[in-house]
Amino acid sequence: MLKLKLAVLVAVFCMPLMGQNNARDIFEKAADQLLTTNLELSLEIKEVASNGRFKEKQYNVLIGKSEGVERTKTIVQHPPKLKGITIVITDYPDETGLIEIFTPANGKIRKMKATPKNMELVNSGVSIANYTSKDTSELSLEFKGTEEFEGKSCYKLQVVDILDLENGKTMYLIEKNTYRILKITAYNKDGTEKSITTYSDFQSIGELKGKTQPMFMVNKDIKKSKHNEIKILKINSRPDLKEENFTIEPVIN
Repeated sequence: MLKLKLAVLVAVFCMPLMGQNNARDIFEKAADQLLTTNLELSLEIKEVASNGRFKEKQYNVLIGKSEGVERTKTIVQHPPKLKGITIVITDYPDETGLIEIFTPANGKIRKMKATPKNMELVNSGVSIANYTSKDTSELSLEFKGTEEFEGKSCYKLQVVDILDLENGKTMYLIEKNTYRILKITAYNKDGTEKSITTYSDFQSIGELKGKTQPMFMVNKDIKKSKHNEIKILKINSRPDLKEENFTIEPVIN
């Protein structure tokens, strides 16, 4: 009887830990499939307002990470009146990052701190790399059971950035058979839904073994009642990226 009681106690105390470990394993298997840094891509974004009106934009993007510093360089390709506008974001590990915006119309570069408010202005809210490129030691991961999504059985994980608790939690649906991330729901700090992003059209990336990328995404902004449809036209690995690749160069239209 004593051995039975001890076994029950061990099981009770180990179950939460097992859940955390399983969640971490699932998350890491999903994240390992994705190319989230040291890459270049071209994409189209269709911004659809609540009234159905839309704008179409096209960008070329570089994403790189070196010695803990993350850099993103985005160059507008369409519409023609915005072509050449360049946004470079430098994210330092232990200090506030920097946003640089170059506008060809006046040839000037505007610089600002990469505060959450400023980042919201320049981001599309579609990056799957927000969490998958992070060190998992910076994330709180909790297994929340399973859920059906578009006919697929998925693991449900709660993910929280423990270094940025102001942004609230996110909920991931990861397909059981493939470990592909199919849906991410982001929440405000008060628990209300902030955005929902779905991922589809998964394709292999060139010769990179085991790398499969979603080529189509839909991001819904709950508060603003609008959504973005994002189509990746091209994506390539760029392990050769250096700091100088993220400098702003004047673009002649």
